[in-house]
Amino acid sequence: MSLGKKLTSEFIGTYLLVFAVGCNTVSTASGTWAALSIASTLMVAIYALGSVSGAHFNPAVTLAYFLSGEDKDFTASDMGAYMGTQLFAGAAAGLSSLALHGEAANLQPGAGYSYGGAAAAEIAYTFMLCLVVLRAAVIVQKEYFGLAIGMCVTVGGCAIGAVSGGSLNPAVSVGIATSHAANGGASIMWHCGAYAAMELVGAALAAGVFMVCHKAEYETEETQKLNN
Repeated sequence: MSLGKKLTSEFIGTYLLVFAVGCNTVSTASGTWAALSIASTLMVAIYALGSVSGAHFNPAVTLAYFLSGEDKDFTASDMGAYMGTQLFAGAAAGLSSLALHGEAANLQPGAGYSYGGAAAAEIAYTFMLCLVVLRAAVIVQKEYFGLAIGMCVTVGGCAIGAVSGGSLNPAVSVGIATSHAANGGASIMWHCGAYAAMELVGAALAAGVFMVCHKAEYETEETQKLNN
């Protein structure tokens, strides 16, 4: 599969995901229903496009995938191209949501919570999401992997939505911040950078834990024979 086709897949999937986030955060939907709507969008996009690009749709997932070293053909330049495409798609989706609804969500900790609490929440649940992606999509690759990954978003949205918003995705963070900036809130545009940093930390931790817990995945056939 050519890189161009993979990037097209990543753009479409990320756009649909972030557009769903934008629409849900400014609509009457809230709590579990919003989380299920967003997670379902991710799940069906994974099944539709997973065979093309791997269906990352998230720079944090792409970073974890690259750092895990599981795919030797996935280079640093591939990672950069994926991330750039995902962030651009996120910004485009945020503007589309703003154009449709005429309002934008805010990207900041929930009422009564600090940035420290938001950081802990985003790191923990982005870690969970990336670890499940690496385990379910990279190793298992069964028919239920899209459901497993989608349910991580549901869990994260329900558990930490009130704390940090439950972004778990730098493309989502950029999309929300872009729509808010275009709607007159440019003074808080830096929030997407802070959120993205939290999420990338969670991704890096997930890659490290994956490498430790699934050490056998990195052993050569000769090493496995010696260990047996």
